[in-house]
Amino acid sequence: MKKYVVLILSVGLSLGAIAKEGMWLPQLIAQLNYDEMQRMGLQISAEDIYSVNQSSLKDAIVHFNGGCTAELISNKGLLLTNHHCGYSQIQKHSSLEHNYLKDGFWAQTLAEEKPNPGLYAAIIDRLEDVSNQVLAGTNQSQVTEKRDSIINANIKGLLAKLKEENPALSYEVKDFFYGNQYILIAKKIFNDVRLVGAPPSSIGKYGADTDNWVWPRHTGDFSVFRVYANPDNQPANYSEENVPYQPAQHLKVNIAGVEEGDFTMVYGFPGSTQQYLPAAEVENIIEVYNPARIAVRDEILSILDAKMRVDEATRLRYASKYARISNSWKRWKGEILGIARTDAIAKLKEEEAAFKMASKSNPKLKGKESLVTELADLYKKRMPLSLERFHYIEVGYFGIESFRYALGFGALIAAAEEGDEAALTKAAEQAAKRYQSFMKDYEYQLDLQVAQAILPMYLDAVSTDLPDIIADLKGEDAEDRQEEIEDFFEDALFLHAGFEEKVLDNPKSMAKKIAKSELYQLSRAMYDHYFAVIAAGLSEYESAIKSKQAEYVAALPIAFPEKPFYPDANSTLRVAYGQVKGYEAKDAVEYNHQTYLSGVIEKYVPGDYEFDLPQKLIDLYESKDFGPYANEEGKMPVCFVATNHTTGGNSGSPVLNAKGELIGLNFDRAWDGVMSDMYFDKSICRNVMVDLRYVLFIIDKLGGAHYLVEEMDLVTTRPGQDEDSKEEGTQQNLPQAG
Repeated sequence: MKKYVVLILSVGLSLGAIAKEGMWLPQLIAQLNYDEMQRMGLQISAEDIYSVNQSSLKDAIVHFNGGCTAELISNKGLLLTNHHCGYSQIQKHSSLEHNYLKDGFWAQTLAEEKPNPGLYAAIIDRLEDVSNQVLAGTNQSQVTEKRDSIINANIKGLLAKLKEENPALSYEVKDFFYGNQYILIAKKIFNDVRLVGAPPSSIGKYGADTDNWVWPRHTGDFSVFRVYANPDNQPANYSEENVPYQPAQHLKVNIAGVEEGDFTMVYGFPGSTQQYLPAAEVENIIEVYNPARIAVRDEILSILDAKMRVDEATRLRYASKYARISNSWKRWKGEILGIARTDAIAKLKEEEAAFKMASKSNPKLKGKESLVTELADLYKKRMPLSLERFHYIEVGYFGIESFRYALGFGALIAAAEEGDEAALTKAAEQAAKRYQSFMKDYEYQLDLQVAQAILPMYLDAVSTDLPDIIADLKGEDAEDRQEEIEDFFEDALFLHAGFEEKVLDNPKSMAKKIAKSELYQLSRAMYDHYFAVIAAGLSEYESAIKSKQAEYVAALPIAFPEKPFYPDANSTLRVAYGQVKGYEAKDAVEYNHQTYLSGVIEKYVPGDYEFDLPQKLIDLYESKDFGPYANEEGKMPVCFVATNHTTGGNSGSPVLNAKGELIGLNFDRAWDGVMSDMYFDKSICRNVMVDLRYVLFIIDKLGGAHYLVEEMDLVTTRPGQDEDSKEEGTQQNLPQAG
């Protein structure tokens, strides 16, 4: 049976044997995990991992733009994250003349580093349990709305007080275990983060969509940024007066390599998991929701791929969009396979049966045996509306670009209707800017093809209280729908050349024409229907589900006192630990833990957008010019896998060895175990990392940016291995300029 590995402060868990599954709050490592981590090989103290009284590893861990993780690797604010995390910034700096996505970019001086308006880096100051303050005045018998109102007021008051005491920090309160626990997060926000370097996409995205979520992997998924601060070393908006940030701590970089069984620790900001769903909802996800979302994205990806393969300009415009669409699409497919392979639903049902049995025999759980059944019933009743929700999100919001773009004209239309000339002028200027920005990476014909392919999927799926424009289109036959969709696009003036001038010259007239256009009306109707009908209907279930899930999660440690439990990921700082380890993917297919540059060369397909390579990398391979980054056998390592429990948001997370030194950069999970957001199986769940030796090899030997390597503190011995006792053949020389 699946082992639960968790922590709860506010409900009085007893602690038992801790498995390697889990995403742990770092401030509780000493209390919950340290002994286990030591037995697995950890050689530093819990205070070294997290401390509020002295600098610790947490001071080197960065929340990168709210969606990824990064780490500080020099005393000059040098920041390392994934290539796919920095992809949109690299794309914004790219053009057909200076195609940094294709050719890579390496700033040779600080002056060449490129600013990125809107990009930020957050560093945690402290984490603090504030459950008592947040839950003051509440009890479980209160109506959900009243309880939530008290909690929200308590949080608002707490944050206001803290901001008044120290306005230099940013504060937020996050709930854990469906509102059983609340943690305060205090952090510094740095708004001046500059692009320093990135490999060509043929390295940073090597394997692209074919290899995404796959092991073996051969991707150099990294990019380099730098955090800047004001002259007092404090956060500041971009200014030419700013200087490289001097962090309280930065990570040492170990290039001695990894071996099977080595201790690994991933430190980062995992985004979202659902470890405590009942089997019934996992079944809904695998059998209903995922197939529906996959079907929509199948159509989009097919259309985009066909054009991107034959047109470089289209590939440049749509590279980031395609990657975003395909990422979840492939993960959903992997979840279906992983849940089936591990027989997870049957095992979850066994656990639920065990919970019912324990509830009947434990006086503290009187009446709790019905929780699983009640939850399953709620999720089943919610399912039809959830399916409509997914269809709107996939089709009307993310799928058809012009539909989401059209929604932005609300301010222009409102200003015209109200006759507010000042507001109208301002809205017209904003509309012109939006048009410029939108058209930079937009192709009308592609979007029309996508709309004709996927809008009918939305129309066939929705049925609840439809407005006339949706109901009328839903009632038409397939051929008429296609013609009408094309007419919608043709009549949408905001999708055609000359709109920018027209909206500035006569904003009132253009506002009226936009409001009358059927593309705008349909997009608006779908959006309004989503919130007024679908989201409103779902909200009636959400409060009941959250309440029952909270009750269920609080009951689990009472039913199974020998099993500690960890909180679902929620974009807060966490530690996951495990070991370097290959795995058996299926019968007679067993994967090693490490890949090499020879595997990159084996996959090489000249001219292919997924598997092409820079000639210089091929030359370096053929001459075996690997510098000090090769292993003892003279092979150039590329990626490796370990048993750490990770998810989205862990992209870019540092992978640390037993001494807290940087050995890898987390960027993916192996497809065989990607269902770990719902069900973790240690036999096949693996996180995928780019080896830091490959990162430095690319920076130094391919990029010619040796000065960046010189900024770092390099370590050339494995944990527990003294310099004098290193085995013959181990690389000992520091890198030389290449």
